[in-house]
Amino acid sequence: MMTESADTADRRRFAGSYAHRERALSHLPRGVSSTPRATQQPVPIVIERGEDAHVFDPDGNRFIDYALGYGPLILGHSPAAVMDAVRAELAKGLRTASVHRGEAELAELIADCVPSAEMTSFVSTGTEAIQLALRIARATTDRTKIIKFRANYHGWFDNVHVANAIGRDGASTVGQDPGATASITLVDWGDADALEAALDDSFAAVIAEPAAVNAGCFEPPPGFLERLRKATRKHGAMLIFDEVITGFRMALGGAQERYGVTPDITVLGKALGAGLPISAVSGTAAAMDVLASGKLMHRGTFNGNPLSIAAAIACLRVLREERATLYPRIDGYTARLCAHLNAESTRLGAKVNARQAGPAMQIFVSPEPVQTLADTAKADPKAILDFTGALLRRGVLTLPRGLCYLSSAHSAADMEATETAITAALESVSDRVAA
Repeated sequence: MMTESADTADRRRFAGSYAHRERALSHLPRGVSSTPRATQQPVPIVIERGEDAHVFDPDGNRFIDYALGYGPLILGHSPAAVMDAVRAELAKGLRTASVHRGEAELAELIADCVPSAEMTSFVSTGTEAIQLALRIARATTDRTKIIKFRANYHGWFDNVHVANAIGRDGASTVGQDPGATASITLVDWGDADALEAALDDSFAAVIAEPAAVNAGCFEPPPGFLERLRKATRKHGAMLIFDEVITGFRMALGGAQERYGVTPDITVLGKALGAGLPISAVSGTAAAMDVLASGKLMHRGTFNGNPLSIAAAIACLRVLREERATLYPRIDGYTARLCAHLNAESTRLGAKVNARQAGPAMQIFVSPEPVQTLADTAKADPKAILDFTGALLRRGVLTLPRGLCYLSSAHSAADMEATETAITAALESVSDRVAA
């Protein structure tokens, strides 16, 4: 009897997703609404529904989900408190672009959770929030220059969508305005000496991911954030933490709570909305005065959308109530998966490795374990896609590029099943990624 080819098996098992992709490619560029989603192997999976830490495709396949909507679903796909809050808000009507009581309540909750957040202004996406934060810094300091770190991602607008990967300082995609970055100075993330050498009294702000999760799950080197804080104060520049990923995920108060360094302005998003679109710019009263005074115009039809605000309030209440147990558990689960993958890869002689930053893990395929940001340039993106595809076939969904998030909905049983899948996936690709 002839053995079924791998491609035939994939097309049979994921028939619904293949059929959807064929249809979507006709009128939807790359068949997706965000470019990275198209890279998933063997095919971008259609998510028919989600429940707790699991998702289901049109063919009835069930996956343990570590993509978590690219990070927002810190409570999983169906947290009762959030679902109930959104239903109750929806029953009141959509009320888009209205003043409503939830806005002030959420701003108060954020102030109670995040060290820097005396005042908060809402927008819909992280990219928008970054632009508002930079505008606040420029308006407050009456300066225009910004320091950005290599391999830190701050959204897709032309003025910051550069140097998003080690070894590539230019624009991250075609079509960008080369003049948009005239006020941006690039420095290596983690290099406090270089930052201090570059910074002077002509800069409006230094913007940084306090933990470089997007670049490969790197926690800040000892003293790095402290020196950023000291240097920006010395030169009268604002320190902006991009906590779109780390906010409410690294700790209730984000990376600034975890590492004990408070910026002037914090950009929040993703986990804030528990899955609904919302982002925020929070800061000290002094940093946000240019907004509070009305000098700086802040617009947006969907800013403070009642449904997103309701979801965020419910999410933060749960995180605040469960902080003592939730954060240690998801950090511990991440450490468990990271250790298992690295140990099994060593046992099998595969060149797959992982690193952790809080409740986030990045999988690499590289000649040697990735220890520094510079090492990420040696990783093989195609091999990573192959490995995450191998995990998908075994019921584990990650971001195609190997980034994994943990949620409060993941269980010990999920960990056991994931470890089994990791071992099987390593065995399946070991001939292609072996020493």
